[in-house]
Amino acid sequence: MIDRMSSINSEILALISKCREMKDVVKKSSALQHINQLLPPESRVKLPSLITNDGIDNLLSWIEVKISPPIYGLTTP
Repeated sequence: MIDRMSSINSEILALISKCREMKDVVKKSSALQHINQLLPPESRVKLPSLITNDGIDNLLSWIEVKISPPIYGLTTP
């Protein structure tokens, strides 16, 4: 189960990277919707009907942080 989740998360991270490279906001919004559908229901984002390029990038960053593995040892003293 963990390997499957890791594989799905890797796929989502790759899609996020591709989505960030898109220039067309309509295509980028469609890609975000697809990425959102790949997330578990409890992690999905409620997407607004109108969204800007910056808004999409912010949501992609939020999703990326949520599904990325934690990085240990980065606490400040």
